[in-house]
Amino acid sequence: MISRNVYELCVKNGLTIAFAESMTGGSLAYELIKNPGSSKVISGSIIAYSIEQKVKLLGLNQKQIELESVVSESVAKQMATSVRSIMNSDIGVGVTGNAGPEKQINTKKLEVWIAIDFKGELITQSISFDHLSRIKAIEQTVQKTYEMLEDCF
Repeated sequence: MISRNVYELCVKNGLTIAFAESMTGGSLAYELIKNPGSSKVISGSIIAYSIEQKVKLLGLNQKQIELESVVSESVAKQMATSVRSIMNSDIGVGVTGNAGPEKQINTKKLEVWIAIDFKGELITQSISFDHLSRIKAIEQTVQKTYEMLEDCF
């Protein structure tokens, strides 16, 4: 399992993790929950697919989303920080993107922004995947997110 190392590092360090997922639709939480004993590690997960739910459930700033784009570094950061606070977790992960096949308003490419709030320190990364299928884009995002999480330790 791609999440095994992160699970073990969280257990070893007594840390909890929470997810705010959009494009990945719960895939990140699902990967972690496949590990036996994951209740020691996962605080919770929110799938906020629409802008409305990002605002309602996570408290994101709708005006900022409209100005920049829902697929942006700032939105991913807000998602990570918000879910970490809501779930009272050590680590918050925010993922917002467009896996295609259509491109969204305010963006000219298929991409994802990943943000990790690791005990108050934010790291971000974007991935472009104009030539990948929707499923492959989601899988690549999950893989990259767990690699980023592992690098935080």
